[in-house]
Amino acid sequence: MNNLVKQSLRILLGRASVSGIGLLFTVYFAYELPKNLFALIALYSTAASFTQVMIDLGLSAKMVREAPALIKDESRFSEVVRNVIMPSVLLRFFAAGITCIVMVIFLQLMEGLLSAEFPQLNVEFIILLAPISMMFENGNTSLASVFQVQRRFGLDSILTSGANLLEMIFATILYINFGMDQYFTGVLAAQASMFFIRSYLIRDVLRHFAFKDLTFKQARYILKEYWPYYLRRFFRFGLLQGEQLLVVILLPLAQLADFNLAKRLSKYLKFYSDAFSNPLTIKLARTKDLFMRKKHVRTFLFFTVPLPIALSLLSPWIMQLAGGDKYADSWPILAVLYLSYVFYGYSNLQMSVVTIFGKATEVLYRDAIGSIVGFTATLVLILLFGQYGLAWGQLIAYFTLFVAGYQISKKYLDADIEPGSQKNESADSIVPPDPE
Repeated sequence: MNNLVKQSLRILLGRASVSGIGLLFTVYFAYELPKNLFALIALYSTAASFTQVMIDLGLSAKMVREAPALIKDESRFSEVVRNVIMPSVLLRFFAAGITCIVMVIFLQLMEGLLSAEFPQLNVEFIILLAPISMMFENGNTSLASVFQVQRRFGLDSILTSGANLLEMIFATILYINFGMDQYFTGVLAAQASMFFIRSYLIRDVLRHFAFKDLTFKQARYILKEYWPYYLRRFFRFGLLQGEQLLVVILLPLAQLADFNLAKRLSKYLKFYSDAFSNPLTIKLARTKDLFMRKKHVRTFLFFTVPLPIALSLLSPWIMQLAGGDKYADSWPILAVLYLSYVFYGYSNLQMSVVTIFGKATEVLYRDAIGSIVGFTATLVLILLFGQYGLAWGQLIAYFTLFVAGYQISKKYLDADIEPGSQKNESADSIVPPDPE
């Protein structure tokens, strides 16, 4: 069996059972909660995803470009940790802390509006708890990159799925016993627990690093070097999450609940596509043979393109089963979201190729154009078609990203170039030169 398929299947097996259980919890809350409270869960999930994009700083790209090829050399392991892995992780931790503070201040300003919308909840308690939960969730995302560059895909998948499962279990138990006020206490407990578990499991990495190893000059250089990658990630994902936050302003909470259920059902295709794209990125970084690169790409497309089409055809029955009569009429939202993941898969492929072989400045326009077009289209379509417009906006955004990046990624796939050779510095050198 193809090695890419083996690694991807390990990831999928790690997530499959937990994701199935998570789906059952989603269905439970769809039947149990009124639409405005189900929409509140959507608000938290969207805000958490948005902050994950904001704290990336382009440093996930640094890790996958520089660490995989060098970490094979055990004699350089400590050097890689000090100059690539831990600086990237710590800078993202710092950004997560700042984001948490900003979120607390913002929610305090919104307390009056939220109290009026959710009079049955202790809003003052929730707006303090939710940002802390997001901070730990962002910490888990940062640590996940360490597992990926070490090629511990299966373990990372189990931990990611485990965090989602714990979140659902803790949140559900506390909801049943104490009401919706304590739902987010369960979320915080799950994310904090998984953060400490992840930290323990990479203790072999942590022991090679001391805080004094990261200097201000080094941090400034790293952030400047990878700023274009951060902009690219923001345009690719940040605007997509930002536009969903705008839905709160533009749509009633009942319509947001319809979209939330469809989004939660379709997001498993994102996990599925990512299960193939994450190993693909590492494979491309480690493979010099042009034929093998193209073989990996064909394998990726074979497994990621047909499934969204098939699920789109089944969406009326899926929506009926998942939400009952309350959500049954919203199946077109789910159908369009499923179809959008065809282009999400292609876009993931392009991002893997360009992250390894391309110049960030060369491809930034692709993500900027695609995201701005998608954001604008979504805004217009929401005003015209409500929650259905948001689904079509996601499809247009992914399709535009695919069209804008097609020629760029094809050029790199057809060229016999070394991974990381398009950087300003050699990928073999992980110690940043003096920017002065």
